Amino acid sequence: VNWLKRRLHLKRNEINKMIQSQPGILGQRSDVALTPKLDYLKTRLVLDEKSLRKIILGAPFILGSSTQESVVPKLDYLQKKLLLDEASLRKIILVAPNTLGFSIEGSIEPKLDWLQDRLLLDEEKLAKVIMRFPTILQYSIDDNIKPKLDWLEQRLDLDDMAVSKIVRQFPTILGLSIPNKLEPTLAWLQQRLSLTDRELSNLMQKIPALFGYSVDTNIEPTLNFFIEALGDEDRALALLVRSPDLFSKSLEKRLKPRLEEAKNAGLVIDAACLKRIGKYAEKKWLTSLHYQTRQLARQY
Repeated sequence: VNWLKRRLHLKRNEINKMIQSQPGILGQRSDVALTPKLDYLKTRLVLDEKSLRKIILGAPFILGSSTQESVVPKLDYLQKKLLLDEASLRKIILVAPNTLGFSIEGSIEPKLDWLQDRLLLDEEKLAKVIMRFPTILQYSIDDNIKPKLDWLEQRLDLDDMAVSKIVRQFPTILGLSIPNKLEPTLAWLQQRLSLTDRELSNLMQKIPALFGYSVDTNIEPTLNFFIEALGDEDRALALLVRSPDLFSKSLEKRLKPRLEEAKNAGLVIDAACLKRIGKYAEKKWLTSLHYQTRQLARQY
């Protein structure tokens, strides 16, 4: 125990929790069993000490598993199936270490095959989904993934390809609760933006990341910014429905500072100006601001 505590820089409560979940560790010799397992993971996944510690804390069962019979085959399978380089494989295990506790034949392979079939994915697109949200490997198809996809399809009246596109663009949606997050967000957007069912569906297909935004700290403050900037709620709503990606722009780092710059330059603050404020990269924004200022000066 003391060796493991020193080796992984564990706190007392961490080592106690590990022993409770994996009491068999106490019967393993550090030099014969534990050291080779840790050394293999560190070498195979190119881990620093902090990352190794994170993986073992997240999946202490690894210390009780056979490296050659359990860990190696799973890492090899994931790397081959998902066309991963070493860095990508490392990322997946760091985020979802419990994946190494699942059977290839009984869980990992059927799950990947199901996702590939349900979401109409080729191997490259499947790999991108898993890379962007590795935790999906730890979810149950029947209890989590399938009900969520079925709900999404029905709630927004989507076909299979549209569902696939949403998940590919925002795979984290599979980790969000329907009653606590997804449905309340849709209900708020539909009511506040005065959207029909079809308009709501179109909006979410344009920017699926809206599912993950906080209404209180992101969506509503951004909406209020555009209402105040335009001085007209209807025009602000119309602008955001046409360009929902404006919800993704930072209020403090982009929208507010640029609005102040536009006002100081004497520009007319209309929908076109606000789109430039929100959408333009920094260099393009400064060029546009300079151009608009010169045009304005020529009028006087």
